[in-house]
Amino acid sequence: MATSQDAAVKQKRSALGVMKLFSGAIIQPIVFLSVVGIVLAVCVILRLSFMPAVIQTIGTFFFNVFLPAGISNLPVIIMIGLSVAFAHKKKTDAAVVSILTFLVYLYANNTFLKMTGRLIQADTLAGTGQGMALGLQVNDTGVFAGIIIGCLTGWIFNRTCDTQFPEALRIYGGSRFSAFCCMMMAIAFGIVVSYVWPFVNKGISALSTLIEDSGLFGVFVYGFLNRFLIPTGLHHLVYMPFMYSAIGGTATIAGQTYEGAVPIYTAELGNASTITSIDPSVKYGLFGFSKIWGSIGSVLAFIHCARPERKDDVKAMMLPAMGVALLAGITEPLEFLYLFASPLLWLVHSLLDGLGQMLEFALGFRLMAAGGILDIIPGLIALPAEMTKWYVFFIIGVIFIAVWYFSFVFLIQKLDLHVPGREENYVATGTGAVKNVKGVASMGDVQDIIDGLGGKSNIKAVINCMTRLRVDVYDISKVDKDKINRFKNSGIVMKKDNVQIIIGLKVDDVCEAINQKLGAITE
Repeated sequence: MATSQDAAVKQKRSALGVMKLFSGAIIQPIVFLSVVGIVLAVCVILRLSFMPAVIQTIGTFFFNVFLPAGISNLPVIIMIGLSVAFAHKKKTDAAVVSILTFLVYLYANNTFLKMTGRLIQADTLAGTGQGMALGLQVNDTGVFAGIIIGCLTGWIFNRTCDTQFPEALRIYGGSRFSAFCCMMMAIAFGIVVSYVWPFVNKGISALSTLIEDSGLFGVFVYGFLNRFLIPTGLHHLVYMPFMYSAIGGTATIAGQTYEGAVPIYTAELGNASTITSIDPSVKYGLFGFSKIWGSIGSVLAFIHCARPERKDDVKAMMLPAMGVALLAGITEPLEFLYLFASPLLWLVHSLLDGLGQMLEFALGFRLMAAGGILDIIPGLIALPAEMTKWYVFFIIGVIFIAVWYFSFVFLIQKLDLHVPGREENYVATGTGAVKNVKGVASMGDVQDIIDGLGGKSNIKAVINCMTRLRVDVYDISKVDKDKINRFKNSGIVMKKDNVQIIIGLKVDDVCEAINQKLGAITE
């Protein structure tokens, strides 16, 4: 019995580790789409009716280039990003293998559909279960094929990239053998998808309907979970399907079908003069509510509760972090302070976020607000107020600043929480994550992180998301937080065999520097 229980616990831990690894990996390709988003936002403004004709033409040109390139090709972008993120080494080779694998999948699926007489002939493929990908008609799997192939490619690559053959066949070893294995997998997957995906598609439609039928309560639960799961790093698994796949909704705009809240909303911005309402899928992109209003209320509460002699120190630490949250929607340096101060503080923060999102959607707010203030501006400019009811966001937001403020002040004082400014021996660590730091060196020596993680021999893999370093270790007992804290960070989260270090916006550079020291990056 004990052996069976131990095996179950081990399996559960392994599954959790895989989920965390996937959660960290999938955000990496999405981060690059922020560049596409900025360009599209500018194009939306350039295409407004009061702009000169030549400016509108320029805006239209770039919009028609970046929308299909960045949004309509999400599957291949996500697939390459996942493959490279999962690859432990030879990442350049992994990228080449991944694109070859995806192309083989597309041609295998298309060819098999033709051979079996199941390729649909229609003027429009919307609603038929098939669609176009890189110029080929295939089963319309949306981003799911990219996610599955990306994960499988990364897994196969890691297990085959060091395989070597006898001298006469040596050229076919290593990454070339990985390419062969991955392409064979892609052919099999393309054939299986042709049979399985029609049933999966029906399941996705049923799930979307269930979520839609849950009404405002569904918005609350979605908002709450998306915030509450941040410490685990699994919140990406909550919002990603709704933001970028058919689970979040499907809409036809200007004759083109889009799936997911972000592609739908982006297309609506580009065709603002032809739409009469905002698709309800926008409700899945409202989680910037706490990033803006919650950050203001909570920071004011922290400053209020600080001892008089510490208020200036707390302001110096908290106000820059609040500014980053307001403008860019990067909140982790702040939110981990809430969590470390008290789990109850974090619970209340998450509940208020879900409640605020539910109320603003119930009162008619219809703008994408997943990040900071900058995320909302394009919709404010391009879409009419009667359609978006943008003022609801600000009215409810101001009210919730007070709600956050008084809730946090009450909890901090009632529970005598040791938040920054209320500890006699408080030493602020990790403030570099919210300062305008130039270069990794000014934050410390990354060797301190490696040593604190138990050394090179104790580190399985190092990846990062937008603000966090995510490390899998062999023995969690060898991790020394004091050594890690020699390098500036905003907090350390340890669970099972996973360590997450909150670095901030320099995390990409830190991750690369560590991997170089570990020898994980090879040219």
